[in-house]
Amino acid sequence: MKKLLNISNAIILLLIVISIIEFMNPKGIMPNRTTLKIDSIPYTIHDTISVDSLVEVEVEVEVPVPYEVEKRVEVPVIQPVDTMEILKVHFAKVQHKEVLTLPNNQGTVTLIDTISKNSIVNRKFIADVKRMIVKDTVYTQIPRKTEVYLGFDAKFDKPNVVNIIGLSMLFKNKDDNHLYKLGVGVTNRVDDQGTNGSLTPFIGGGVYWKLKFKRN
Repeated sequence: MKKLLNISNAIILLLIVISIIEFMNPKGIMPNRTTLKIDSIPYTIHDTISVDSLVEVEVEVEVPVPYEVEKRVEVPVIQPVDTMEILKVHFAKVQHKEVLTLPNNQGTVTLIDTISKNSIVNRKFIADVKRMIVKDTVYTQIPRKTEVYLGFDAKFDKPNVVNIIGLSMLFKNKDDNHLYKLGVGVTNRVDDQGTNGSLTPFIGGGVYWKLKFKRN
């Protein structure tokens, strides 16, 4: 019995009890362990599968193609220079003609330039322009003058029938501010019995002034 109660057996028995408690973990008294697995290979591994048949794969291959390259080379050409001909053209007089059309169908203007030594030495023009007729109405004030009017006067009433009859003349002066009247005629008056009447000649006149009103 003393041989079984040694230290080695006691340690073995204690380890067995701890293992049973950790496996059973009553009431969760033992802490949970997290197992972390780390892959020792840091890249993706592809499995190699053997294939019995051949697979055709298109591969682009650069093939050099010969082509022609055109290269331009400037070759200087020596031409003979005729100095006399150049001077002749330079000093010659050349005429340049240009026709300008005016707007609104009014006509044309022809310019003729004489060019020599690269400049204009003479210029003239020929104008073919239609005449323009401008119509405008201008109202002028009529000079004032004395005006004379001739007419007759008459007056009618019930007892006399014809009361006054005669001729009158009106005169209007140049200042257009006054009118003058001069008239002659006869008056008719019937007596109280209404059977006989008497004609009495008369002469009369009058003056009239022009009234001016302000317009708003």
